[in-house]
Amino acid sequence: MSQTYRLWQNAWRDDPLASVTLELPDDWTVTEYRMPADDHRPLTGEELAARIRNPVGMPSIRELAASGREAVVVFDDLSRGTPAGMLVRLVIEELLAGGLGREHIRLLCALGNHAPLTRADFVQKLGEELVEQFPIYNHNPYENLVSVGTDRFGNEVLVNREFMRCDVRIGVGSVSPHPMNGFGGGGKLIFPGLAGIRTTYANHSRREFRPFSPEPCGLRRDIEAMTGMVMPFFKIDAVLNSRLEIVELRAGEHRQEHRQAVALSQALNGMRRAEGARDVVFVNANAKYNEALIAIRVAAMDLKPGGDIVLINHCPAGQVVHYLYSAFGSDYGGGCWQPYDKRPRSEIGRIIYYTPYPDVASRMGLSEPDKVVFAKTWDQVMSLLGTHGPGVRASVISDGTISYFQSS
Repeated sequence: MSQTYRLWQNAWRDDPLASVTLELPDDWTVTEYRMPADDHRPLTGEELAARIRNPVGMPSIRELAASGREAVVVFDDLSRGTPAGMLVRLVIEELLAGGLGREHIRLLCALGNHAPLTRADFVQKLGEELVEQFPIYNHNPYENLVSVGTDRFGNEVLVNREFMRCDVRIGVGSVSPHPMNGFGGGGKLIFPGLAGIRTTYANHSRREFRPFSPEPCGLRRDIEAMTGMVMPFFKIDAVLNSRLEIVELRAGEHRQEHRQAVALSQALNGMRRAEGARDVVFVNANAKYNEALIAIRVAAMDLKPGGDIVLINHCPAGQVVHYLYSAFGSDYGGGCWQPYDKRPRSEIGRIIYYTPYPDVASRMGLSEPDKVVFAKTWDQVMSLLGTHGPGVRASVISDGTISYFQSS
């Protein structure tokens, strides 16, 4: 006999029901952490459209289109689980209803400092129809930028040229807890999503972070100030469950809709941690499948010193290339990359990386690569955990990339 737990691994796969089943011994004491969002039904197309048509703090998309000439619809890349295709289609319907012609609409991927997407990636994110019908551009953080001002330290604020040449600017993304920015969403789609590399380096290298907190930190305040330089900007933020379904959504002026979306994410993505600490924490990384380090940081909060984290992450593409944080050689990397021997050490024992697609580059991207042990099969995972013996205290987190433990 065993205890079984199903975890979704359906991000950007052809099978929307792709999942992994964990089978744990009956003599283990297991705490299952599920987000409240996992118990909510997804919003219907009509409900999504109604929320988009009734924004907070600014005119509707139709009204913006009626007085506009050129429109850009910005969307996040594959490092976010946002089902952008359905939302972008709703946005385009509103633009057309407002009087803009299709030839005046383009789509722009907010890569930030990540590697560009291919046609196949765009199809995964948006669907074949949108790829065939509209021009889609990758953001380039090194070129084709315009200056829109300076930040509070006098650094030049550079943003995507195509975004700025349009007078109807709409962003499609999602909100979830974030280990640096408190919560994602809002103007973060533009800064760093469409920012120049020098602007993002200046903003991130100050390290004014506040992990998993709704209270604004220096990073968030800078994002909002810089987004204020590129108004008008209409933002849509979804709240997701671990199956990557939209369970709530807010739209409108980037600060106002973000405050509302963060409150929803706190309620829907927050978890209450059980008393004590676990010998083993199984944490799923699905929504941000190529930024799995986020899940490890959440799992560590429930782990006893020296315990093991099992990271479930079946991402065939590996971890995302980040021009600021990735390694680009044996002992050097992007502007915010840190040498391995200079990084802070955690009390994690091992990180057992459960993936059919192991690669050294992904291991090196997990902060403490010397602790990472790959396991390609579930049998290998359980064999490695055999060192714990019987009566293990464990927990299972449904998706550590879009959830967090709320403070009591």
